[in-house]
Formats: sequence, C-alpha cells, structure tokens
Amino acid sequence: MDNVKMKAPWWFWVIGVLYLLWNLVGCSMYLTEQFMGDAAYGEMFGAEMLAVRDFVPAWATAGYAIGVWGGLVGIILFLLRKRLCLPFFYASFIGAVIGHLPSLLDTRFSELLGFGDYILMAIIFTECLLIIWIARKMRARGVLT
Repeated sequence: MDNVKMKAPWWFWVIGVLYLLWNLVGCSMYLTEQFMGDAAYGEMFGAEMLAVRDFVPAWATAGYAIGVWGGLVGIILFLLRKRLCLPFFYASFIGAVIGHLPSLLDTRFSELLGFGDYILMAIIFTECLLIIWIARKMRARGVLT
C-alpha cells in the first residue's frame, strides 16, 4: 500500500507551477548576475553595488547557487510527486540564508540595500519555508511518494 499515490488536489498543481516559475526566475537572475560583465552589472544594479561586487564571499555565491538550483530541482521533483523534493527544499532554504548573510551582516552591503531589498529577502525566506510545509503535508497525505 506504500506505493499507492493519493490524488493530488488541484491547488497542488497551481502551487507547483507558480513555484516552478518563481525558481526559473531565480535561476535566470543567478546566471545573469554571475555572467554579466562589469558595465552591464553597474547599469543594472548601480555603481555602488558594482564597487562591492568583488567583496561577495565565495561561500555566499555558493549559497545563492544552492538556493536557486536546489529549489529548481526540488520543485521539479515536487511536480513529479517525489518525496525526494524535501531535501532539496531544505538545501534551498539553507542556501538562501547563506547567500543573503553578507547583505545582513556586512555593512558594505547592508548600507546599499533599501527597504525593498529586505522585503524581497523576507519573501524568499517565507516562500522557502512555505513550500517545505506544503511538501511535508503532501508527503503525510500520500501525495508525494
């Protein structure tokens, strides 16, 4: 009986597709930020952010990568109704926290951030925790196997 999947509610698919789109945006932002030249970076984020770009620690960039790519793999597994999505969601949340630590702890970065930047961080952390909660509920109901 453990191999029998329960029917997923309609909102499971809506949430899954919305999270997939959210994660695709995150991955595209990661790739854009990592591969754009200094001129384009300065144009997009401003001269002040360009000036501190080289001070972003490698561990924060790794956290950012784990956050977005872990979330993408997780949501694909979620849509495939695999319980293996949960470790990827946990890794994504931890990666998001690690990726944002310089913005929260290093004044070179925090002085450049505005209220909207902190709101975006709160949204990112909240959506990570929300998809973990949803996935755990779906696993408990037998939707994820």
